[in-house]
Parts: sequence; structure tokens; C-alpha cells
Amino acid sequence: MNTDIKQAMHVEAGKSFGTAEANENERRWDDDKIERKNQDPTNHYDKSRMGLNFEIGPDGKIHPLGYQRESLEVRLMDRLSELGWHPFKADSKIQPNCCAKFIFGGNHDRTLEMAFGDQAVNHDKGADNSHLQRRPEIEQWAKDVYDWCARRYGQENIIGFHVHLDESSPHIHALIVPVGQRAKSGRECVMWSAKFGKNRYEYGRILREMHTSLYEEVGSKYGLERGDSIEGRHVSHLSKRDYIRKLTHEAKQAEKAVKGLQSMIRRLEAQILNYKSQLDEVEEKLASGRITLDKYDARKTDLLKLIAEYQTKLEDKAGKLQAKEQELDRMTRDMEYVGRIAQPFRNHRIDFDPPRITSKPPMFGLDKWLDEQNRSIASRFVKIVRQIEALYRKDAERQVQAVQRNVLVDYQELKRLQQEYARLTNLNDNQTEQMQTFLDQLAEPSVRKRIFTIADALIGGQPVAVSSGGGGGNADSDLRWDGRRPDEEEEAYKRRCLLYVARIVHNSQKRIMCKKTR
Repeated sequence: MNTDIKQAMHVEAGKSFGTAEANENERRWDDDKIERKNQDPTNHYDKSRMGLNFEIGPDGKIHPLGYQRESLEVRLMDRLSELGWHPFKADSKIQPNCCAKFIFGGNHDRTLEMAFGDQAVNHDKGADNSHLQRRPEIEQWAKDVYDWCARRYGQENIIGFHVHLDESSPHIHALIVPVGQRAKSGRECVMWSAKFGKNRYEYGRILREMHTSLYEEVGSKYGLERGDSIEGRHVSHLSKRDYIRKLTHEAKQAEKAVKGLQSMIRRLEAQILNYKSQLDEVEEKLASGRITLDKYDARKTDLLKLIAEYQTKLEDKAGKLQAKEQELDRMTRDMEYVGRIAQPFRNHRIDFDPPRITSKPPMFGLDKWLDEQNRSIASRFVKIVRQIEALYRKDAERQVQAVQRNVLVDYQELKRLQQEYARLTNLNDNQTEQMQTFLDQLAEPSVRKRIFTIADALIGGQPVAVSSGGGGGNADSDLRWDGRRPDEEEEAYKRRCLLYVARIVHNSQKRIMCKKTR
């Protein structure tokens, strides 16, 4: 009995939705595009099964995939416009969530059974599965999931609902806009917190309730037990591909960091050499009498201080470089191991001489002679079998070791992510209220214009005067700002400027409201 027949659901917050992602969901690809996609060993798009894909339209009925005239990303923007969605600047890194990307699936064997019944499916790349016919059960399951989404989020907010039967496991992609009501006006607007919570604790509680609700209303009807996130479930078209992509992305980032650190070290070393050269020049000037001893001492002190500072920086960067190089080496090994896990056993070529009878049977004692020949043949045959066993046992051990290695890597990554998650959670909790207020402020055109005007001035290095709004009048005062830190990246600096200005404007508004209530 299979005890792992579970439903699977994964939801991801989306700050945008691009054309490439939309085209993949709706399969708006030509043959060349499909071939290029399948060149990635982690992808498996079966062209012979693409005609079996379908979607559920706004009318709640089954339609061929990609039947709607407007593409998915256009329909999303239309709905966001209806709700009065006003995103930040295109290059801003603090875009709020505007959509939820759902993936629904389940146990590999069970979802295949719902889709194709007892029809045989060949999962080899390039296989011909044109004989397959779609079964009504997969359509009914998709309709039930669609109805579940419509009850929770509103049918008008389901932008796309696509069912893919051309990959390893049948699954659903649903694109949904989370809609809530503003507390003051009661007007509908895009609001992630209204459907998924204001913080990670609320989100966790809501997610658990979603899994329970999906099981009770849908999964139980199809023999799918209550599940959890789609990561780690047997929806194989996602997990392995995403894991390899994650490792590849992290390796590229680490390689980029290594190159950046190497460049910094070269600049620091060049600067140290420059200061040492200046120190030699000062000593030559003192020896030739071109400068006084006081000026020499002062200049020497400054240069030695600078050399010491840069030497400290150099040692720090060198330590970070060593750590990054080790991290990159580990990631490279991990990528090699993860690639081995799914490799089949190799077809070993074994050279051997087949057992043969080389002597002629005697005139007398034929039975004894036959026994001797049989024992000889059996011995040589057993030897050959043992050779084959040893080769495949070695392959099995290799794969077990690769799996164990990946488990260890996953655990280490999990611990690191848990620590990073805890740090980011603490940071996020401190900024959530401020950010929510900030978003509310940006809904007001006059406040939004003021915030961006001041932020642009700060980023440009211009002094800005803002009304204090307190004390004995409205006298203008220069906005205090600590400037850009030497090691601060451009995007981080811009983000800090924007948040700082929002806090200033918010505090100014609070003081004005207090004055009005007096």
C-alpha cells in the first residue's frame, strides 16, 4: 500500500509577472523554443502530449491551453489597473506583492492515473505518446481546485488556471491577484496581507489552514491525503530542476563575489604600494632638505595610519576571499554530486572467455568426465557473475554516497537558511508597520510626489529643506542625513534614502495631525 499519496500545493508571492513566464504557462512556444528548452537536462516537455494540456477559463469551463486572445501578463495588468494598482518605479527594489503564483499537484503515480488511467506513458525524452487520451477525472479534479480558488479569492481574480500534462507529473499553475478592502474607504485594492497575513506567523497559520481546506474540499475526493509544500513531494519536474538551478545560481554568485574580492584586493594592494611610495618620497625630501622635520613627521604619521588602515582592509578581504573560494569549491562539488544522483547504472563492458570444453570425451568413465567438465564450467561462470556483481555494487555504492552527500549539503543549506531567515524575520518585523504606513502614504498623490522629490534630492547629494511641523512654528530646517556609507551599494543606498524620507514625512504628518486636534 502506498502511504505517500498526498496532495501538493505551493504558493509564491509575485512582485511582477513577465512575458517568458506567461509564455511557459500558456505554452506559447514554437518547435525551436521547445527544443531549446529540452536541451536543459532538467527539463522534459513532451511535444506529443502538449495537445492534452488545457486551462479553465473565466467561465469555469474547460478550454484548450492558450485559447484566450490576450496573453496572461496582459490580463494580469488589466486586472491590476481595474483595482487601481500603482507600482513603484520600474527599477525600484521594494515593489510590493501584486500576485500569488500557485502550483497544485500530488503523488506522481496518482496524478498520472487521474490523467491517463491505465494507458502506458513513456517518460523518455523524445518518446511518442500521441496515443494517449486525456481522462475526465483530471478535468474534474482541475475544476474542483478552480472552484476552491474561486471561493477563497474570487473568480474575477483568477487570471490564469493552466493544467500541464506534458511534463513528468500532471500539475496546475494558477495566477491569482490577492484582493482586500481598505480600512478607511472600504475600496477594493491589491492587498497581499488580506489573504496571506501581515507577517510570517499569520502566513504559516493561513498556509496550514489552506492545506487542510484543500484536502477536505478537493483532495479527499481523489484519494489524495493532506499534504504540504510541493518542495520535496514527487512532483519531479520541479524539485530537481529547481535544486540544480539554485546551486547554479549560488555558484555564479559566489564566482562573482570571488572576482569582486580579487579586484578589491588588487586595488588595496596598489593603494598600499602608492602610500609606501609616497613615504619614500617624503623621506627623500627630508634628506634633501626640501621639507622640515615637523612636516616630515606629520606626513609620515598620516601615511603610516593610511597604510595600517588599508592593510587591515586587505587582510579582511583576503579572509573573505578564502572563505568564498572554499564555498565556491564546495558548490562545484555539490553540483557534480547532484548530477550523479539521477544517473542510471552504467552499462559495463566485460571481456571474458566463455567457458568451453577443450578435451575429448574418453571411451571409458564418461560420467566422471562430464561431472568434471560441469564443475569447471560452473566455476568459471560463477567467477564471471561475481565480476558483474562487483561492478554494479560499486555503482550502487557510488550513488548511495552521492545521495548521502546531497542530504548533508541540504541540511547545511537548511541551517544556513534558517539562520538567515531568523535574521531577516527580525528585520522584517521591525519594518513591517513602517512599510505598511509607507505604502498607504504612496496611495496619496501629493504625499507620493513629496517623498520621491526629497528622495531624489538626497540620492543626488543635494541639501533638502523640509518643514519640521513642530515647536513654535513652521521654520524650515535642513534635513539631517548621514550620507552614503563607503561600502554601501547603489540600490541599498537608494532604498535607505526612500525609507528615511518616508519616515520623516510620516512623522511630520503625525505632528500636523496632533496640532489640528489641539
